[in-house]
Amino acid sequence: MKQAQFYISLIVPCACGLLASIASAAPLALPQTCSGYDAAFAPSKRADSQHGFKVDDLWQACGTVWTAVSVSRNAANWQKLQITGLPTDYLGEGVVFSGGTTRLVSGYVGPALDVRLSLHGQSQVVTLPLTQEGHLDSRLLQQRDAGTSATVLKVYDQSGHGNHLLATTGKEVVHVGEVKVGQDEALSWGEANGPGGFVLPSSMKVSANNFFFGTIGGFSSSNSGHAAYPVPLLLGQGGAGHELKVYFGGYQLDGFVHVSDPFNPDQILNLVVNNTNSVFSIWSHKTTYSVQSGNTQSVGHTQQSAAFLQGGYIGYNADGGQWFEQGPNTGLWTGIVLANAVDSAHRIQMFRASAALHMQQTPQSKSAVVTIGDSRTEGYLVADGQNWPWLMQQKGQYQSYNLAVSGATSRHMLAMLPAAKTIAAQSDKHIAIVFGGFNDHLPQNKISYTETVHNLAQIVDTLQKMSYYVILVSESQTDPVLRQQLVDALSHGSLHPNVVVDPFSQGMPLFDLHNTTYWHNDFTHPTAAGQVELANFLWPSVSEILQQERP
Repeated sequence: MKQAQFYISLIVPCACGLLASIASAAPLALPQTCSGYDAAFAPSKRADSQHGFKVDDLWQACGTVWTAVSVSRNAANWQKLQITGLPTDYLGEGVVFSGGTTRLVSGYVGPALDVRLSLHGQSQVVTLPLTQEGHLDSRLLQQRDAGTSATVLKVYDQSGHGNHLLATTGKEVVHVGEVKVGQDEALSWGEANGPGGFVLPSSMKVSANNFFFGTIGGFSSSNSGHAAYPVPLLLGQGGAGHELKVYFGGYQLDGFVHVSDPFNPDQILNLVVNNTNSVFSIWSHKTTYSVQSGNTQSVGHTQQSAAFLQGGYIGYNADGGQWFEQGPNTGLWTGIVLANAVDSAHRIQMFRASAALHMQQTPQSKSAVVTIGDSRTEGYLVADGQNWPWLMQQKGQYQSYNLAVSGATSRHMLAMLPAAKTIAAQSDKHIAIVFGGFNDHLPQNKISYTETVHNLAQIVDTLQKMSYYVILVSESQTDPVLRQQLVDALSHGSLHPNVVVDPFSQGMPLFDLHNTTYWHNDFTHPTAAGQVELANFLWPSVSEILQQERP
């Protein structure tokens, strides 16, 4: 069956006027989300297990959210959810922190953030409130001096408990006003921001065996940061022996979500975090961790002996030593929530559904784009997560997974293939973009050009066996030897991706390594403008594949 035929039979047109009237009871004014193919249709009976859907999956279109009650073949039953509250409303009385750049608690009126910014050449600390509609009042952000960033010093707690998040002293690196997720400004980390984040109040504690942590927004990377791994969450006091950490990639650079606690210092889950606008969460309930990114979920196990986890960090682990301190978080978040004693999976489901509604998420999308590579794709020296995979994802509607790691060799890239396999198993159409090999030939790595080409060929072949459509990006002018080696391998047939793209050829903006608009002065890493150029160059190839009919 051809791909286009599958989609037409799977979905039915959305009566947007009717659905918009249903959603009007929600506290926020909702923009229409009918642009883009996946967001324009309601689920039909063909949105079933055969097409990768599971019970409790969510589907958002035109301001209405459905959940899958059953996914029997050709007889799927999707129930329309009546959502009258904001995300945090559904988590009950146990919420200990809820905050961000948008209203998450119904009825909350007050400040959202304290930020430090430059106005007329003067550094000032200002408070940004929420507007009546529940979005961040960004007028002062728009008035800040050109070329300067607004640094977040405090995230106010909307739950009423006063558990405000304070920027880690000396590690105030989170910005606002640089990135939007959906229609909202995001709290943004990034490679050039450096490691840092927020401190949880030492007086704040949650049950070790019954807590919920969730973020709304995206991540610019699914894998490690520069030289270490980012840590979205640490609960507990450092050195106490019962901390919990959540991180991506680990020392293995494998791209999977990892959980660490005294029961298991490095538990690898069969889950890759989505970079697309979605909810990422971990729910500790009795002896299990339920970790979820969008509609995908994995379950880990624990035997936490501690009764409570007290204090901690978000986006940063100051207690992990020098190695941990190197790793910047990659979050691009509009909301952060921490709750104690969440008593049912239904509450979490409604939290996710409300977030999907109000943040215009499309968790039902079954197309995936995976990027495998090194620092040029991960976004080294680029602030606020603005690497080319993130920028390109803003142009289309698909699930994005950036597995690239700064410093990765082709051997490391081979280790990312199991994560790509997991992604393929949960997607319908999947595209892989491979761009790497330069680091092999740095003095410390001592990998031959012959092995580099062999490894890249193995990566391409393995991805194709997983049914990926593989795009190979030619090597830049930084390494003319590898560039020619790839040309030779392609002409001899030992390297055979589905398509080759060359943004570095003569006459292209990225050809000249001395052009400081697009290249840093190391002649290796694209600037922010260079990342934009890569996104613009690669998008037509990706867009064409996403629209192709599959035999």
